[in-house]
Amino acid sequence: MAATLPTKPDPEATTAAEGKALATGGAVLAGAMIVANGGNYLLNVVLGRWLTPAEFADANLIVTLMLLVTAIAVSLQLMAARFAGVNAVADNAEGTASLAQWLERRALIVGVLVAAVLALGSSFWSELFNSASAWPFVILGIGMPFYLIQAVGRGVLQGELAFGPLAATFVVEMLVRVGIGVSLVAMGLGVEGATIGLTASFLAVWLHVRILTGKPTALPMTGAARTALARYAGPVAVLLFGQIVINNGDVLIAKRFLEPETAGVYAAIALVGRAVFFLSWSVATTLFPAAAQREERGEDTNGLLYAGLGVVAIMGVGFVAGAALLGGTVLGGVFGPEYADVSTPLAWYAFATALFAMANLIVSHHLSMGRQQPAWVLVGGALLQTVLLLFGRSSIDSLVSAQVVAMTILLAAVTVSHFLSMGSKSKRSKSKGSKTKLWKSNDPAPPESDVPSRSDHSDRSNCSTASPERSHS
Repeated sequence: MAATLPTKPDPEATTAAEGKALATGGAVLAGAMIVANGGNYLLNVVLGRWLTPAEFADANLIVTLMLLVTAIAVSLQLMAARFAGVNAVADNAEGTASLAQWLERRALIVGVLVAAVLALGSSFWSELFNSASAWPFVILGIGMPFYLIQAVGRGVLQGELAFGPLAATFVVEMLVRVGIGVSLVAMGLGVEGATIGLTASFLAVWLHVRILTGKPTALPMTGAARTALARYAGPVAVLLFGQIVINNGDVLIAKRFLEPETAGVYAAIALVGRAVFFLSWSVATTLFPAAAQREERGEDTNGLLYAGLGVVAIMGVGFVAGAALLGGTVLGGVFGPEYADVSTPLAWYAFATALFAMANLIVSHHLSMGRQQPAWVLVGGALLQTVLLLFGRSSIDSLVSAQVVAMTILLAAVTVSHFLSMGSKSKRSKSKGSKTKLWKSNDPAPPESDVPSRSDHSDRSNCSTASPERSHS
């Protein structure tokens, strides 16, 4: 009887199936993030109605500080996502477990340090930002270790393309935050009550992620794996530094230089205007591990990027139009008459945020493949925005105008960097790339000369799949 030869998978069919799965997963994640953001906005509506503008500015400051710490959380999530995705291609579950354990230990250490800075320095922060009480800083600090640890678990779910469970974590986080926050504010606890709800949501999502990811067997990581992580941490830190400065610098400058009532109005504009970015994050979250896996298999990734940019652009156009037509009416009806005349600055703020969301998607796409040059361009945009904001710190309109100018220049620069990087990649594909490998945690790394490059990978299918460090463009 003749032996049946194994059938080679059709690359086009595989790509189509993967694209369909990504679209489905991305839709689920986007839906969950819309629900989660809707709940968070409900909480902010309650705060805007029940607190004075000055108190609302204090509450928004706490959220802004949390978003600054988000830079660390997202760094951990992106590192976990990229290497979990690479391990998924190699069917290396032990490597992912080792990665998660190693990152969680570092997250705990950093979380305790951040908690100490917030709690022990609470009086200083309260005076610096003209806050009425130091207690919110202490309460926020308590949740920081849990917040950073759960980010690693979310990264593992993201890297393994488990978008359904990942989406559920955002909904759980929102339900706890809104439920406890609204209840405590209704009881008269004000900003402190809202902050308790925020910290409680960190504990809840940490527990939920722990249940979803379980406790798989993990072996000690090798030096090669730790080196690969350390090298990747640099570009991630660069990206996140730029993100936090762009996303939050304007609110801090407004809180520092504007009158408390005006700062409260600006906080509401920023809160709503930033929705474009946070909704677009579902697109970046979906495409990031998929691009990393396609790059690992030697496939083209630009199609993913261009599709994602199209989705973000549609989101941006819709949001800007809605803000221009209904922004002031909605904010005035929800928060009060102090917020009624903001349609124009809100629309321009949303426009600037949409430009940033597109630039960020391009940068994160390159980061998923280990390229750091676009991330440095984003940092340049963050510094430019900061300088312009300091010159325009006298009014809401001038602050918004500064961001429109800075984000227009940033998107243009990132786009140019993308096409230059594509040209460099085409030239590099003619020669062998870097050969650093993310080995299974219980396998010794062989001499460099024994590591298969991408060009001979198909001829040595018995080798474990590599995670080569890309040459930075």
